[in-house]
Amino acid sequence: MKLILTAATLIGATTFSASALAAACGGVSIGKSTTADVKLGGDVSDKCVVSLTNPQNGNASGFSTAFGSGTWTLLSKVTGSSVPAAHSTGNFGGVDYKIDFTETTTKTGTWTITANKAVQVDLVFAVHASNRSDAFLFDNQVLAKNAATAGSWTINWYNNGGQVPGFSNLTIFARDSHISAVPEADGYAMLLAGLGLVGFIARRRRNK
Repeated sequence: MKLILTAATLIGATTFSASALAAACGGVSIGKSTTADVKLGGDVSDKCVVSLTNPQNGNASGFSTAFGSGTWTLLSKVTGSSVPAAHSTGNFGGVDYKIDFTETTTKTGTWTITANKAVQVDLVFAVHASNRSDAFLFDNQVLAKNAATAGSWTINWYNNGGQVPGFSNLTIFARDSHISAVPEADGYAMLLAGLGLVGFIARRRRNK
């Protein structure tokens, strides 16, 4: 009986912790949009805010104040005519990015982002639908070199008619990029080879 109660307690605690990760979006949100609506690398977004601003033209005013100081740079765009699948690229802070976007339904889908260098960067995934945009912040997102980091997206806010609207466009912004100083796997291989060579030369000298 004690074991069952303990298991139930753990399950309850796990459920509570998972639900605690999601927070409601601020701004002019009408509906049930939360930070869990957009995920990347298995994590929910850190913050989200709904505005009347369409960020497709690079305008970050709908979320910039809510997401702290710093300048946001337009990284990539996907328009409704590009779906159900789209591929786009962008460069920021000396790093090349590739974004793959898929629309499963008009309100749900998946996305991946790939960087050609190991980097830590702030990202905003801003979805526009009907007369509103919901922007989702991924603060200090870590991306491995040439490894696609996968995520998902869902539209849960309402338009001014009280309905969940269908996807119109996606805009991705970047800020505060730090290229990793830690060697990648190929860098480690070269480092180990170099150390091995140094050790070999040192041994030969000692033997002579």
